[in-house]
Amino acid sequence: MARRPKTKKKRPAFGVPREIVLLTGQDVWPYTFIAEDAGGGCGRVPMPGDAALEDVQTAIFTHLADYTRTAHGVEIDVEWSSLTPDSRVGRIRRVTREEPAPPGAAPEVG
Repeated sequence: MARRPKTKKKRPAFGVPREIVLLTGQDVWPYTFIAEDAGGGCGRVPMPGDAALEDVQTAIFTHLADYTRTAHGVEIDVEWSSLTPDSRVGRIRRVTREEPAPPGAAPEVG
């Protein structure tokens, strides 16, 4: 009987992001993020320098939120603030979702 080779469960490349630093760019908007496990990464958003800041922030957040949901099963949210005149910082927090009551369940009485 042939044996199947053991496969190791692949660990996510980095932990849940906790902070994003976005710099203003001309042809691209560079950013760096830091994860809870002291890992992180960087990237660029290919948008023109005159793009709306909110659109760039949304593009970065959407990418990180999709990764976090897929790799860690966690929903996140971000709150942006100004770091310097040409950079922004996004503080990321985990979002807990309340599970809806099953159909037909009695409401809680307080």
